[in-house]
Amino acid sequence: MPLWIYDEVRNAECAREMWERHDWVVPTFNGELRTLKPPLHYYFMAGGFELFGMNEWGARFFSALFGVLTILLTYYFVARYSAKLHAIISSCVLLASTHYLFQMRMSVPDPYLIFLNTASIFTAYAYFTERKFWWLFLCAVTLGLGTLAKGPVSIALPGLSLLVWAIWQKQWKRLFHWHIVVAAVITLAIAVPWYVAVHHATNGAWTRGFFLEHNLGRFSEPMEGHGGLFIIVPIFVLAGLLPASVFIGESLRNFRQRFAEPFLCLLFCVMLVYIGFYSVSGTKLPNYPTPCYPFVAALLAYVIYMGFSKSLHVRRYPFIILLVINIALPVGLYFGIRNEIELRGFEKEALVMLILTIAAVVSFWTFLKKGFRPAMVSLFSFYVLFNLVFFTYLYPTLYLNNPLSKTITEVKKYKNVVAYKTFQPAFTFYVPERIKVFDQPDSLKAYLQSHEALVILREVAVPELDTTGLQRLAAHHDLFETHTTVLLTNAKK
Repeated sequence: MPLWIYDEVRNAECAREMWERHDWVVPTFNGELRTLKPPLHYYFMAGGFELFGMNEWGARFFSALFGVLTILLTYYFVARYSAKLHAIISSCVLLASTHYLFQMRMSVPDPYLIFLNTASIFTAYAYFTERKFWWLFLCAVTLGLGTLAKGPVSIALPGLSLLVWAIWQKQWKRLFHWHIVVAAVITLAIAVPWYVAVHHATNGAWTRGFFLEHNLGRFSEPMEGHGGLFIIVPIFVLAGLLPASVFIGESLRNFRQRFAEPFLCLLFCVMLVYIGFYSVSGTKLPNYPTPCYPFVAALLAYVIYMGFSKSLHVRRYPFIILLVINIALPVGLYFGIRNEIELRGFEKEALVMLILTIAAVVSFWTFLKKGFRPAMVSLFSFYVLFNLVFFTYLYPTLYLNNPLSKTITEVKKYKNVVAYKTFQPAFTFYVPERIKVFDQPDSLKAYLQSHEALVILREVAVPELDTTGLQRLAAHHDLFETHTTVLLTNAKK
C-alpha cells in the first residue's frame, strides 16, 4: 500500500533524501532540516532501499523484521526466567494485538525503539541475575542504539524502570559497580558521535529543535492537538493489547505476593514507569507507550499461563468485558465509515469486525462449557484470523480511498509539482523533485506565470488563490481527518 499516514511518509521521505544524497548526518524532509528524530531508522530504511529499491517495501521491511525479532526476544527471556509455556503465551499476546502488528508494519522509529528497549531491559535483568558482564555489554550497546532511534528517553525510561525494580527488590547497591561505569562509556561512545556531528553540521539548529522543541516541548505541553487526561495512556495500552488486556484485573490480584517474584516485578515496574511517564507528558499518542508492550504482554500472559496450569481460578468477568467491547467495535466502525465522505458505500465492510464479536461469544461459551484453556486457544485463534483478514482485506479496502491513491497517477503527469502553505506530505515520496512550497499568493502567481504546474493545498486555503485563475483538478477528503486535499493547475487541457 502507498505511504499515506503522516508519520510514515515523513520518516520514509527523510530516509529517501538522506539516501539519495549519501548524507548520513543531516536529516531533511522536502529539502528542509527535520529535527523530529535521530537517524537510526533512516539508516535501516536506506538499507531497505538498497535491497529492494526506493519503494514502500524498502521503507517498511526492517520495521517488520524488528517486529518479528521483538517477539522472538520476548519469548527467549520469558522462557529463560519463567517457563516455556509462559513464553509461548506472551508471544501469542503480541501476535493477537492488532495495534502491535500495525505499529510493526510502519516506516517509523517505534519498531526499532521497541526492540532495543526490550533488549536493553531484559539484558540488564540478565546481568543483575547472572552477574555476567556479557549481558551488561549487550545492554549498553542496545541503549546506545536506542538513543540513536529516539533520543535520551531511550535511556531514561529503561534506566528508571530498572532503578525502581532494584529499589523494590532491595538490590540498589548493585548499581554502584565499576561495570556500570564501563557500560555507560560504551553507550555514550555509540550515541554521542552522531549528535556531535549533526550539531556542527547544522550550527546547532538540529540540537535546539530536537531537545528543546521535540523533547522538552512535547513533554511540557500538548503538540499538534495530541493532549488529553492522564487516563488516556493506560487506555491506549489496554486497547492496544486486546484481547489479552481484559485480564489486567486478574494480573493484579494478590499484588504483593505475585510481584515479590523478581521477574514478574520487573515486568510490572516497566509497565508502571512507561505508562506513568507518558501519562504526565503533555503530548499523548498511542505509539508512545508501545515499548512497554512486550513486558505488559508477558505480565498478562502469566495470568493466562496460571489459568492453563490451573494454579489460578480465572473469573468470568474478563470475557464479559471483551464481549461488550467486541459487540461495540463493528457498530463503531460502521458509523466511522458512514461519517467519512470518501468511504460512503463501504459501510458493509464493518461486517468484517463481526469476527471479533464471534471470537468473544465463542470464547465465553467455551469458557463456561469447557474451561479456561480451550477458551483462550479459541480466542487467540480467532484474533489471528481477524488480523490476517484485517491486514490483507479490510485495511487496504478502506485505506486505498485516500487522496494520494486517487490522484497520484494524475500528479505524476506534471513536471512541476508545488504546494501552497500546508499540504499532505505523502506526495513528496512519489515525485522525483522536492515540492516547492509557497506561503504567499503573489509569489505563487509569479511562479505560475512562467511554469505550468500542479498545486497541492488544503481546501481551507483555496479562497486565497481565487485571483490566480487556477483550475480545480481534484478534491478528496483526508481519511478520518478534518482536512480536504485539493489539486489545482494552470496547465492547459
